[in-house]
Amino acid sequence: MLKHTFLHIPGIGPATERELWSQGFACWEDYLSKGEQCTLSPALRYRLTEHLEESVQALSASHARHFELRLPAGEMWRLYREFGQRVAFLDIETTGLYPGVDAITVIGLFDGQSTKAFIRGINLAEFNKEIKQYSLIVTFNGKRFDLPFIRRALGPLPEYQAHIDLLYPLRKLGYRGGLKSIEVQLGLEREGALKEADGFLAVLLWAEYQRGNKAALDTLVRYNLEDVVNLQYLADVAYNEALTRLPINIDPLPLHPKYKVDTPFDPELIHYLRRITAAIL
Repeated sequence: MLKHTFLHIPGIGPATERELWSQGFACWEDYLSKGEQCTLSPALRYRLTEHLEESVQALSASHARHFELRLPAGEMWRLYREFGQRVAFLDIETTGLYPGVDAITVIGLFDGQSTKAFIRGINLAEFNKEIKQYSLIVTFNGKRFDLPFIRRALGPLPEYQAHIDLLYPLRKLGYRGGLKSIEVQLGLEREGALKEADGFLAVLLWAEYQRGNKAALDTLVRYNLEDVVNLQYLADVAYNEALTRLPINIDPLPLHPKYKVDTPFDPELIHYLRRITAAIL
């Protein structure tokens, strides 16, 4: 979809983008080869040529960040196909809600082929090297939560990377609620007791691990990785549904089957901590 996008160019909004499509400029190459036929103003035509040439160069260099800086948050889904071969789906667990006060306990990463967990006190610092491999990061609510925590704890992310926060395109498509709620709306189900787990339980699991319960760490990692692998399906859905709302013919992406996470977890521990939570609240 990115090569069909004109919204990232200053002065081009949704109506003008649709006008370009209706005039036969379905993609960047169309405009760069026959832009003199466009009926927009001379100033806008010049700007289009200038920025599209930059766009071709940025895409060729896999500089995804070039487009993030120029697209609205709700339109970042347009990067997904072109940069989806080097994508990192990310989710973090923390001891609380505030970067600089609370700490990251786990960073989960899924690259479409395998999962990795970076754990506080074990291998968290290795995340910095790992993340450099990717052009695109995909999160849910990561703009306000995950990435501020990561930057505060581990430093800046590579400048060439772009970030799709699925919260915004999914909200634009009419999906409301948190990640777990949207998973249910889309028919995704978690295994057994994992359906009961949430962010607060993740905090309790870390505390339990700190008291020496190894099963608590396994359960926390499993909970986190379930979040991470489900992001791929949500990204597929967001991309395909957003395409259907545009007056342009682009093939949808095949939906990836859910990746099976095999990290063990302790269902009885989840039930126990849920009972404690219910008693407190």
